[in-house]
Amino acid sequence: MRLRLTRFAACFAGVMTIVSACGVAYSQSLYPEPPAPKSAALDGETVRYAITAALAHNPEIEVARSREQAASADRLRAVGRFLPNIEASVSYADDSLRSSALGTLEDRDGTTLGITASQPIFQGLSAINGFRESRARLSQSKYLLMSAREQVALSASQAHSGVILARQIVAHRQANLKLVNRQFEIAERRRQAGAQSRTGVEQAKMRRAQAQVDLGRARAFVADREAAYARIVGHEPPQDMIIDPATEDFGLDTRETALSAALANNPNLNAARASAKAAKHAKSAAKGGFAPTLALEGTYFRRYGDGVLPADEEEYQIVARARMPIFAQGRNYAGLKSASAVAAESNAQLRGTQLFVEETIARSWRQLADAEARRIAATHAIDAATASVKGLQIEYETGRRTVIDVLNGQRDLVIAMISLSQAEHDYRIIQYELAATAGRLLTPGDEQTR
Repeated sequence: MRLRLTRFAACFAGVMTIVSACGVAYSQSLYPEPPAPKSAALDGETVRYAITAALAHNPEIEVARSREQAASADRLRAVGRFLPNIEASVSYADDSLRSSALGTLEDRDGTTLGITASQPIFQGLSAINGFRESRARLSQSKYLLMSAREQVALSASQAHSGVILARQIVAHRQANLKLVNRQFEIAERRRQAGAQSRTGVEQAKMRRAQAQVDLGRARAFVADREAAYARIVGHEPPQDMIIDPATEDFGLDTRETALSAALANNPNLNAARASAKAAKHAKSAAKGGFAPTLALEGTYFRRYGDGVLPADEEEYQIVARARMPIFAQGRNYAGLKSASAVAAESNAQLRGTQLFVEETIARSWRQLADAEARRIAATHAIDAATASVKGLQIEYETGRRTVIDVLNGQRDLVIAMISLSQAEHDYRIIQYELAATAGRLLTPGDEQTR
């Protein structure tokens, strides 16, 4: 009996060493202290560094930035509609290159230099509304760039937390497999000693097989999460990764605060507002297609007789020209109908985006409270399982429990640890989603190198 107790104590100490490495604190009298957190700058990768690396690596950022540059060019083109159009021309005519039927133009032989300028004065408000539309489109592209950055930051945060969770589950499953292997060995020896039935041995074998399957799935999950991390962040996840304390709330203490921040700062919602504003200006610009236009036009020509100086003659004129569209093949009418439909669509998309943001905040806030409750429950479950193991150990020492009972209690402790790891991961993920929806996940230093 003394030998069996010594062996069990050694097994128990080894299992608890593995358990403590997973980051769960236990009583100092039975379990070793978990290792102190390491410096993120030296030995581990923080979620903020993962975000910074992802922002520099992800091609979606470059796509959004290119669209912003294109929108900036469109605004410059819209400004050009207020500026004059100036053209220079040069021509040369020679009698040897002219048929006799064009003899009336012989006096125009030689070189002609000309400059033509046209300055728009009034364009039916289409130019000013076109400029306003381009300005709103530029704002929309900036918000879409912000949205792309927020989404990349969210993906990097999720990938960082996912790798940590997957590795924790592997550690828990390894501890569980070690316990189940010990159960099987003890059950087999008890059967050989006549103190255990064959059924008990087969049950222990079944538990071991299931634990092996669970460990294999956990390792496959690690491979999947690490591959996703490399794709999103741009490099393989290091061995040491710093776990977020999961206490930062990004200044979102209440649901009302979170909703107010999201309605003001959500980049997708602001992009939808800019799009609706641009569509409104585009509709106003389309109405300008029915209005008259006024422009000031000037020309100047200087002719040189047969290519020799001095000049033979010069001409110039300045004309104020007004145009009134009567029938433009229906282009102005069709343009107005199209712009009106786009404006209605943009307004509907704006309402839909706002409803989605409100739904996301409400759902995330409920999920955050649920995740917090699961974290607390899992912590209590670990405390209860720890107390149970202590009691089973005492009862085993007094002969009232078998070693199988103690190992079952330890297995329950490992399962409670898995539940706590999952709950903490869920809590962090929901925090990230809530902050991203409110436009507060990114910080000014996220695009700086570590």
